[in-house]
Amino acid sequence: MELLLLLIIIPLLTAFLIPLIDIINKKARRVLVLAASLAEFFTFLFLVINNWDDIADGTIFIIYKMGGWFPPLGIVLSMDMLSFYFSLLITISVMFLILYSIGYIGHHEGKYYVLIFLMWAAMQGIVLTGDIFNFYVFVELLLITSAALIGFRRNKKGTIASIKYMFYGVIGGLFIFIGIILLYSNLGTLNYAEISANFTTLSFNTQGIISILFLMGLFIKLGIFPFHFWVARAQSTAPSPISALLSGVVEKIYIYAFLRLFWMVFNFNYLQTTGLDKAIIFIAITSSIIGHILALQESDLKRMLAYSTIGHLGIIVAVLTVNTKLAIIAGLLHVLSHLLMKISLFTTTGYLLQFAPSHQIKDSRGVAQQNMFVFAGFIIAAAGMMGLPPMLGFFSKLYIVKSFLEKSYYLSALLTIVGSITALIYYARYIIYGFKKINLNSPQEFRLILSVLYRERLVTDIALMFVGAVIITGLIYKTFFGPLESVANLLHNPSIYIDFILGG
Repeated sequence: MELLLLLIIIPLLTAFLIPLIDIINKKARRVLVLAASLAEFFTFLFLVINNWDDIADGTIFIIYKMGGWFPPLGIVLSMDMLSFYFSLLITISVMFLILYSIGYIGHHEGKYYVLIFLMWAAMQGIVLTGDIFNFYVFVELLLITSAALIGFRRNKKGTIASIKYMFYGVIGGLFIFIGIILLYSNLGTLNYAEISANFTTLSFNTQGIISILFLMGLFIKLGIFPFHFWVARAQSTAPSPISALLSGVVEKIYIYAFLRLFWMVFNFNYLQTTGLDKAIIFIAITSSIIGHILALQESDLKRMLAYSTIGHLGIIVAVLTVNTKLAIIAGLLHVLSHLLMKISLFTTTGYLLQFAPSHQIKDSRGVAQQNMFVFAGFIIAAAGMMGLPPMLGFFSKLYIVKSFLEKSYYLSALLTIVGSITALIYYARYIIYGFKKINLNSPQEFRLILSVLYRERLVTDIALMFVGAVIITGLIYKTFFGPLESVANLLHNPSIYIDFILGG
């Protein structure tokens, strides 16, 4: 279906049109950015309407053959429940973060919107492609554009963070590229379905080398211990909407890649047979604890939020690797939960930091007095990160703990709870500072930093909208179980995907 191609083409074409529009009329860029964002959203909405019955049944399968060529000769785009779920998260989140950016960054930075639309195209490409080489191409496009946006402010910290992000990203991509070379040299195909159908024909050692190469690459890009060093610097120096995009959305793309590759392309049974699944759980849980400990001792607010991301990504990877139906549902529920909560935290923080002389937590005294609604939004999102009811974070963590207990991973369950308690401490520290009284008439004690904030109402409305989503999704969390159960069934039966692609 051409709609799959449009989900990639619209943001890609917009990125190339923005510089041309700037030459003609810079004010027209506003119209283009808004129109392209809405076009992407309505394209996805039209796709949903056209396939509503299949989506409701959890049986959606859409395929688009590039040039009309069938695999393995042709490149295909495809959408099943797994890619639908992640494409939905991408489409809605990026659209509203672009709106937030209009209020936060302003319209005078055309390069910013070129990069963010290229990121949008890359993320849609990753979740829709059915070809492992094109997966790699989109991953590298995502790396380049993300690195440029991390250093967007053109200062020393941003440049260092951007270079460090690029360095680790290239190393991670190199592992993936070597894995792709080994796959092609042994199987003679790059199509997901064909690789999946023939992966077990490879020798035991070759399966192991390919699996480890892809694990290394994805763990580096996810910032899983011991490859977590780039995360805090990158997410703390980027503009706040980009911090929200990196932490809330981009990292979830690599969770998607982890699921797609190790459940539906490679042989997950290999991980279980060799005990690699237990090693992954151990490393991921260790990464989670380290992330929470680093957040606890961090004095910079945005770095604290970044370290918290490491903690949650570790839990998601660990529970998914447990590989029961409940564990996959819990992990995917926490993907949604963490996306909404972390975007809420970074967008509210992006506003609140305009009232502080620095990112240091101790310099946040009195920010609650400036906009109590936004500060309350931060508290609500933080409560979700701690795992407090009725936010979605409580229910996703509850099912994560149940999943660990179901398979007798008692220590993992305990450490998940410990991570939530630790989060309570480091978020409470910032909240306490925010409520401290200061003399608003004293410019020495308080001043508004107008370095990037242009349209205050738009920024606060978008931030509070994400906070509202944190609350609403918690109240209706059971409605997600049906679709997520369909995803879990698909992951446990990769033959469905193989038959659909090769027989389609």
